[in-house]
Amino acid sequence: MASSRKPRQRHDAAPAGERRLLESLREAVEAALRPATSVLPADALTSQARRPRTPPPAPLLIAFSGGRDSTALLHACCSLRAAKLRAFKDLRAVHVHHALHASADHWALQCVALGERVGVPVEVRRVLVARRGRGLEAAARAARYEALAVAALAQRAALVLTAHHQDDRIETFLLQWLRGAGVDGLAAFPTARAFADGLVQLVRPFVAVPRSDLAAYVERHGLPFIKDPSNEDTRLARNALRHRVLPVLSEMRPGFERAAARSVDLVAEAAQVLREVATGDLADCIAGATGASRAALRLDRLQALSSARQALVLRQWLAQLGIEAPPRARLSEIVAQALCARSDARMLVRIGASEVRRHRGLLLLRTVDATRECEGLRVLWQGERVIEVPAWGGALQFIEVGEGAEGFDPAWLRAAPLELRGRGGGERFKPNASRPSRTLKRLFQDAGVPEFERGNLPLVWREDRLIFVAALGADVRLTDRDGPRVQLRWQPASDLIQPASEG
Repeated sequence: MASSRKPRQRHDAAPAGERRLLESLREAVEAALRPATSVLPADALTSQARRPRTPPPAPLLIAFSGGRDSTALLHACCSLRAAKLRAFKDLRAVHVHHALHASADHWALQCVALGERVGVPVEVRRVLVARRGRGLEAAARAARYEALAVAALAQRAALVLTAHHQDDRIETFLLQWLRGAGVDGLAAFPTARAFADGLVQLVRPFVAVPRSDLAAYVERHGLPFIKDPSNEDTRLARNALRHRVLPVLSEMRPGFERAAARSVDLVAEAAQVLREVATGDLADCIAGATGASRAALRLDRLQALSSARQALVLRQWLAQLGIEAPPRARLSEIVAQALCARSDARMLVRIGASEVRRHRGLLLLRTVDATRECEGLRVLWQGERVIEVPAWGGALQFIEVGEGAEGFDPAWLRAAPLELRGRGGGERFKPNASRPSRTLKRLFQDAGVPEFERGNLPLVWREDRLIFVAALGADVRLTDRDGPRVQLRWQPASDLIQPASEG
């Protein structure tokens, strides 16, 4: 006889895949938040009553597209919050509205609604996807990460979490392989990296979790998610790999994903070792580059390296200066012009808005300002300490000095406008009282100012007299020590190349 009682509801234990998913999330977040370990002194205070109060945890910001993967991430974070894990106490999410699909507004509303359902506020940030010569995917990705960085800083988030998983990493590896990328590209993306100018960490807790585990998690919890039809468009390279290539590989070798993930890990380790080698070599090449910043390398030390390490140093150098490394052929051109050409040959290799030059034993990187107007620019000094001159990429400083110091009469400077001009050719100037006037060309040569840098240096005129030249100083025929005086100084917005020794 069957019982009339309702069967007691069974709460099955979470399957192994879900446990792995939650554990990966917990470990990744706690590792990213863990401060550097330090050794406490033997007499360190250990009394609970005397320990400083621990501040509340900073927010975790979840990148939430509303798709299946990010929905699993959002819900998993809420599960760990429910389990009273302190790191997950303050959860927030941001949805980036790309305005690329007719349903984009509806998707944003769905994300906000799901956030309200699980108790996580969702901020919607609209972006303008500007292609600027890039593919649509790359342009959308750049806009998305910029929006995430701004949101993270605005919300004072400790971490930004994204739902990239093991399959995404394998797809990225294959895409980079098809493009002929080096080890940095083949290493795909790390679990964590600096983000938002180094003020936040971007963490991908699921890089070792297969897509199937995320799909199973979403299905088990009955979570609604957005299905973006563009993910099925096999005209896009990543989708073609996902829908056409990876299934064939899986049929050829079931479970290949785990082995492929190991290979990506090994490539990432190799890339890290190469970065460490390049960092050390770069420090040696920068050391002793007299009068220059990190935008200069010593050619003698670069030449002492093997060709492979020379390329590594150049890539690392450009990366530290915020410039995307050029193709291998362009790097080879830089090395050839810098190290193999005649010592008196002029060198110029352009990389986007920057150019690489050679000067007195140094390899130099400088930004080219193609918009600068060379016509005269007038300013009227009324006692300010600084007059910004954006057209010349810097500022004119006015430094008050007491009696006995050389400078201009301030009343004389105020009496007429000052005009900033470029070189016209043939100008003569006298910056040193014990020497005759000379042409600017000769003075720049004696001062070690590179020829290609001279066009960035303004000449300051008062009426028809050249009174000051950036990098050279004032004309001593117009200065004296008869009372309080004012000295002029030119401060570029970014460091110009200063005179340097041959090294």
